[in-house]
Amino acid sequence: MKKSYNLLIVMILFLFTGFSNIFAQTAKLQETSALLYEISGNGLKTPSYLFGTIHIICPNDMIPAEKLKEYIGRTDQIILELDFDNQAELQSLGKAAYLPEGKLLTDYLTAEQYAKVGELVKNYLGIPIENVKNFHPMILQTMITTSPKSLGCNSPGSYELSFMQTAAAKKIPIEGLESVEMQIKAINSNPLDKQAESLYKMALNPNVSVDEFKALIETYKSQDSDKLYELMQKYFAQDPTFQVSLLDDRNTDWIPKIEKAVKEKSSFIAVGAAHLGGKKGVLNLLKEKGYKVKAIKL
Repeated sequence: MKKSYNLLIVMILFLFTGFSNIFAQTAKLQETSALLYEISGNGLKTPSYLFGTIHIICPNDMIPAEKLKEYIGRTDQIILELDFDNQAELQSLGKAAYLPEGKLLTDYLTAEQYAKVGELVKNYLGIPIENVKNFHPMILQTMITTSPKSLGCNSPGSYELSFMQTAAAKKIPIEGLESVEMQIKAINSNPLDKQAESLYKMALNPNVSVDEFKALIETYKSQDSDKLYELMQKYFAQDPTFQVSLLDDRNTDWIPKIEKAVKEKSSFIAVGAAHLGGKKGVLNLLKEKGYKVKAIKL
């Protein structure tokens, strides 16, 4: 039971970090927009592939696994945001869902606000708020948004879990672009009182967040990363400093790691789809380095 729960936390954190880009410029950076891209040129002997995910999604809304396996089959390793083969990393990620030691949601919410959030938790997760009173507000908000009741399916799926299974079947390695520590540092750049305020606002009208996420999924299914990028800008309004920490800085940090990986082996790289677009997105950063990036419609 504990192992499954920690895996849920892993997927939740992946979802958040993959879909929080809100401030970049709207200009389209490729003639054709997609979710899957071929990376070639700049001295590469064999192409690699870059795919944008939603980390928690109903199975019927996912790109069919067989279509993706065709491209994974051409590669020698899978690269995700985190190294899922590293058990120490997974344990750290499970612990990261919690507030600092000694802190509770009541330290950031009034009694009235706490009660309202409790109604939200009970309605969408089916548990009393006391069970999650020491969770990061942002994590709790994401759990609610991606709960079966919100998504409309009993068993949400995960691209990352599918890729892990494919890697095991192919006997190829999984590598990570960053550590849990780096992800948590980015998340914690948003102050806890702001996280709590956002959670309370969601409790006042949860349908807004749920409907926005459903609209995002519909855009994702169109396989248009540009439209998805623009939709994220419209839906969210956050501190530019937080956006830089959460998205831009991480994209920049990933590029030399991606370059090293694709030069050594043909790679299938999967990151949250919001990391693809924008002037400081992974696609444009790779193009600035001299790589050819070609959209592939699945």
